[in-house]
Amino acid sequence: MDKLVDWIRAGQIDAAIRYTEDKLAELPETPFHQVIGKDLLHLQPILGQFLNSFYKAMKEEEELDIKAILCEMNAFTVNYEHWFIDLFAYETVEEEDTLNWLAEFDGQSEKSMSITGFEALQEANREYMKTEGYRDDNLRAACELHEYLVILRLYQLFKQTVTAHKNRAAWAGIPMFVSAHDYEDLIFIVMN
Repeated sequence: MDKLVDWIRAGQIDAAIRYTEDKLAELPETPFHQVIGKDLLHLQPILGQFLNSFYKAMKEEEELDIKAILCEMNAFTVNYEHWFIDLFAYETVEEEDTLNWLAEFDGQSEKSMSITGFEALQEANREYMKTEGYRDDNLRAACELHEYLVILRLYQLFKQTVTAHKNRAAWAGIPMFVSAHDYEDLIFIVMN
């Protein structure tokens, strides 16, 4: 876990993905192994549009002077029916070492952006919870690694989307804090 945190802080998402996929591949096969080699990059155009609409609404309708955006995925392991992203706008940026200020946002997205492409993993999570798979050491270890991989793939999606919109969208030039609910210790900051 410390290795992952270091890579995330350094922006080395691809290295973190490779490491975590290798660790998962070492375990006996589970339904969570299907995450290996799968990404969320097909969502780049949709995410770009979602960020454009959000930024425009916050600037024009809410009249916010946006200095940062928090992008949070829902608590996906227990909310396996629907995986999604919500956005939050901030007019000030506090110290990055203490991220408690992210709880006090100035604006939030009216709608969520659905995450597609990982439906089989949603089903694996449903079955894991329904059958109390966490009682099995191998399943529990595989589930934990798959959780990290889902989050890392989310980070990869945001990093590549921001890079693709650099110098073309105002939101691509401000700090973007990316996380999944209950994984604030793994927050990734995208900055261009």
